[in-house]
Amino acid sequence: MFIAQPFIFGLVFFVTGAYIFFYGFTRLRKKRLIENIPTSTVRGMAMGLVELCGKAKKILPLQSPLTQTPCVLYQYTVEEYRKSGKNSRWVTIASGDSFSSPFWLEDATGRVKVYPIGVELACPCDYLFETGIRKPVPGTIIAFLETKGISYNNRFFPRSLRFKEWYICEDQDAYVLGTAKKSGPQERDYKEKLSKRLEEMKSSPQAMAKADLNKDGEVSIEEWDAAVERAEKELLEEVWRSSVPEEHADVIVGLGEEEQVFMISDYSQKTLTGKLLLEFIGCVCGGIIFSLMGLVCMLIGFSVI
Repeated sequence: MFIAQPFIFGLVFFVTGAYIFFYGFTRLRKKRLIENIPTSTVRGMAMGLVELCGKAKKILPLQSPLTQTPCVLYQYTVEEYRKSGKNSRWVTIASGDSFSSPFWLEDATGRVKVYPIGVELACPCDYLFETGIRKPVPGTIIAFLETKGISYNNRFFPRSLRFKEWYICEDQDAYVLGTAKKSGPQERDYKEKLSKRLEEMKSSPQAMAKADLNKDGEVSIEEWDAAVERAEKELLEEVWRSSVPEEHADVIVGLGEEEQVFMISDYSQKTLTGKLLLEFIGCVCGGIIFSLMGLVCMLIGFSVI
């Protein structure tokens, strides 16, 4: 006798477990890369996959959106605690980063420009805040939510929201594992293309309506800044993909076309490899457990056990 429900649950568990299991080996591969690639200086680095350590230096002024912290790189998430029957979980309702904004990495021998597009940011969480009754929401977060058109109240009670932010500040030690290569034409025509795109946005009612996040009929300064940030990120990604390396252009570090490993961290190399090892062990063990649970459920579905 075949029972569909336990078989379907078992299949989901088995596939999830297999994915987690094999994902663990990607963490192990990154750990081994970090251990096997010698750390290079900026002056002595060769083209290709490189490992660099130095001080992060800003190119343009940048502030993290949740805490307004001056930094060279940031990433954030906004999550909501949702209940469905007996189940409850945190669901991401907003996220963002500054990965379209380059920064300098500087050591004793020189400095190189890092383009974080496509990077994995491996840093401890620098800011964590959860809303609650009798827990005032910071002004910077209120301003952020207003620009995103997100309400932090649900009738009489505040929504169950969680805010996380990661950032690397100027002069902070940073570890970069990425591909060194010649920069393409994106640096020369980037400003001209961005200016043209912003002018097109201003003259397009549809684009301005999209920029009006709270739908009040006017685009505020904060909403325009958010629209500019999105345009910069989209343009930089387009130019990056279409660029052709030139012989005498400056060297940059970013995501490689062949080698897809690209990490930026403010952990020490020893701490980073230790975390990757723990992730590998956790994924392998968790994947095996999930897969075994899936097999048991599928066998129940076939009424074998």
